[in-house]
Amino acid sequence: MQTELGRVLDALPGMVFSALPDGRIDFVNKDLAHFSGVPMAETNAWEWPVHGEPAEASMIVDRFRSMLSRDEPFEMDIPTLRADGERRLLRVRCNPMLTDSKVQKWYGLANERELASTDSRTEHETDFQRIVDSIPVPVAVTTPTGDVEALNNPALEYFGMTLEELKNWKAIEVVHPEDLQHTIADQLEAHRTATFYNVESRHLRSDGVYRWHNVLGLPFKDRDGNILRWFHLLVDIDDRKKAELALAMREREAQLVLESIPAGIAVLAPDGKVEAINGPLLRYYGRKLEELRDWGNTDVVHPDDMPRMIAAVSDAVASGSPYDREVRLRRSDGTYRWFQVTGHPLKSEDGKIIRWYALHMDIDDRKQAEEALAERERESRLVIDGIAGMIAIFSPDAKLIGGNQQIIDYFQRPIEELDNWATNGITHPDDLQICIDSFMGAIATGEPYDYETRFLRHDGTWRWFQLRGLPLRNTDGRIVRWYGLLTDIDDRKRTEENLRRSEAFLADAQRLSKTGSFSLKFGTDEVTWSAETYRIFGIDPSTRVTLRTILSRLDHDSFASVQRVLERAREGSGDFDYDITLVMPDKSMKHVRVLAHSEQNKDGEQELTGAVQDVTESRRAEETLNQVRSELAYVTRVTSLGVLTASIAHEVNQPLAGIVTNANTCLRVLATEPPNMEVAKDTARRMIRDANRAADVIVRLRALFSRKPPIIEPIDMNEIASEVIALALSDLQRARVSVATEFGHNLPPVAGARVQLQQVIMNLLRNAIEALAGINDRPKQIIIKTQADPTGEVQVSVSDDGVGFASQEMGRIFDAFYTTKPDGMGIGLSVSRSIVENHNGRLWAKANNSHGATVAFAIPTYDVAGESCDVEVRDRPHSPSGTVR
Repeated sequence: MQTELGRVLDALPGMVFSALPDGRIDFVNKDLAHFSGVPMAETNAWEWPVHGEPAEASMIVDRFRSMLSRDEPFEMDIPTLRADGERRLLRVRCNPMLTDSKVQKWYGLANERELASTDSRTEHETDFQRIVDSIPVPVAVTTPTGDVEALNNPALEYFGMTLEELKNWKAIEVVHPEDLQHTIADQLEAHRTATFYNVESRHLRSDGVYRWHNVLGLPFKDRDGNILRWFHLLVDIDDRKKAELALAMREREAQLVLESIPAGIAVLAPDGKVEAINGPLLRYYGRKLEELRDWGNTDVVHPDDMPRMIAAVSDAVASGSPYDREVRLRRSDGTYRWFQVTGHPLKSEDGKIIRWYALHMDIDDRKQAEEALAERERESRLVIDGIAGMIAIFSPDAKLIGGNQQIIDYFQRPIEELDNWATNGITHPDDLQICIDSFMGAIATGEPYDYETRFLRHDGTWRWFQLRGLPLRNTDGRIVRWYGLLTDIDDRKRTEENLRRSEAFLADAQRLSKTGSFSLKFGTDEVTWSAETYRIFGIDPSTRVTLRTILSRLDHDSFASVQRVLERAREGSGDFDYDITLVMPDKSMKHVRVLAHSEQNKDGEQELTGAVQDVTESRRAEETLNQVRSELAYVTRVTSLGVLTASIAHEVNQPLAGIVTNANTCLRVLATEPPNMEVAKDTARRMIRDANRAADVIVRLRALFSRKPPIIEPIDMNEIASEVIALALSDLQRARVSVATEFGHNLPPVAGARVQLQQVIMNLLRNAIEALAGINDRPKQIIIKTQADPTGEVQVSVSDDGVGFASQEMGRIFDAFYTTKPDGMGIGLSVSRSIVENHNGRLWAKANNSHGATVAFAIPTYDVAGESCDVEVRDRPHSPSGTVR
């Protein structure tokens, strides 16, 4: 602080101080320093010498700083010690110094509060002590800082100690050690907040016994709200505590009793709300107590019984009378069982209901027995009164003595006449002996009877009936009569016959189509086969089939395939379509197609059901067809020979003519003097070149018409396309057709038979030439394009500007013997498709945007096809793109 201002404040007749906005005191004048005996430190940080417990002192300092944070003038009392050690009370008033509404500094004035005269104070303290002593419970009076100031006589008598001894109450165990800490904490919290506190704790009586007290601490404040004293009232609650403990013990014992009762017990409050449920009932419901408190809004009581159960409890609560109801209660597994629920009230001595006890007795078995008995009684009544069925009543000696209306309506005869059932023609002649033997045998042995026979209806129709009879015995076990039930089963009989016929038809159909059915239950490995399945597998129908039996019939590849299918089918639902090969006992092979579906059956088991078809003959027919197609392809190549003869002659003639010309030139050069050897060598080299050209034509021709079996090898599609163009060059020139090539660079080799793929390209090229035959209004051009596909295939396409295909023909052009040309055979594209598909490839056609069509095929690359071959792909020179005319 500025020196001049400090001298001014030191000169003031009073205790003055200043503080920073955050509450730190940065100046005290001489009077305040002299009063407190605490001079201003060199660090300009002065602390109030607050008198009291450390916690209390800390709260007073915190309160002082919190008042500063309000930015408003305030005053408060601070208990402190004078320099001579005497306890004094200072009234502190503070005002803020503001700049732009912001506190820059606080200035405060501290005045020592005046004390009353010794006489008046003594008189006041005497009156105060008299008032405190008049309170009939122990009372302790403490200062604002918590020091014991006074105790009334009941308190001194209870503790058996003097005031001076009790001032040190925290250290002499007058409060039970287990309660001391939370008692001190509650008091300090009350001092901090200046509010009352209420705590239960045990206090040591003069005889050494701890008794429970409810301690209520109340602050006594002056007009300004400053706390002058604390009053602490100790109310003895030990008897109540013991009663509560005894009650809790009794409740625990009652709970143990409830848990030991082997029946459901629910404890309800006087208003009917659930308080507790014993273990057996909780386990029955499979729920927690909290879920069952609002039982009226749950499904624990059957919906049909809930309204009357709620009404019973409500009426009982209102009237105080016991209730007894039979209701269905839901078990933890979802099953409803019958219970007898009986509720009784527990009343106090004055007749007030304390709680309800509801006993839940499981009577489901008894209910079922009662229902069964009622059902039997109902059946007896229906026999007498008439039921929907034909009833016959016989005497012990087999005489028909009665029957219901239905039996009379069926036969249209009186009971007396029906008694002669063995001779009056109502029983079918073929069944008569069976009826006599079965019925009379039962009469003789007293055992029930059950047999089937045909009875003649009044309209002359025979219908099948099932006859079942039971004897009625008296208490001595003697038969008093027989009751017979005649059930019309004619429709069932017809259904069974139709079913038998259908099964026979199905067996015939399976036999004719060579198709059998099967099922496999994965849980038990139970296998069920139809008769045709036994025949297909070549196994005796009397043999028990197992998975081992099935797997033993499979070849190596089929064994692994079936194992994979079984693993997938066992894991979940799905459809399966696959082929297997059976190795029969005579070492012959049988090809079988399997269609199956896996799903859970009605019993929850994973089951595989399906059909097997013997496709051996069709497989052999397919192989024969492929052989015929191969032969047909060969025939096609041969029939193309006539067309290609001129082209081949032209191809061979050109190099031969070159050889002759170069030979003549060589002779002339050698005949000169001197001979020109360089020119002779050059003409000789041209002769060798032309001879090789002619040899290549012959090699390609022999390969095209060779009948050697195809060899799968790496093929360069650019190379064989170039070879085909060279073979067809004469046809192209004769038809005035130009060929443009768009060959892909660095094409991967494909896995294929060289001659067959050449034939496919030749067929597509010839079709394109023929499609351009009648075109005169635009250039005749064919584009042959090769490219690699990202899917691991190489595509070859042949496009022309010819007549193209009609949209309705697009789907049929690859069919055998279908042609759009007047002189066509319809086998070129069909054979081409067979060749491509045998190479695991695809063949398709599409119309061009303007004129003509594009036919293309794709073959898997050599790596993708996975073929093994030692032949290296030969890198023949060819032009990646260009035009041939």
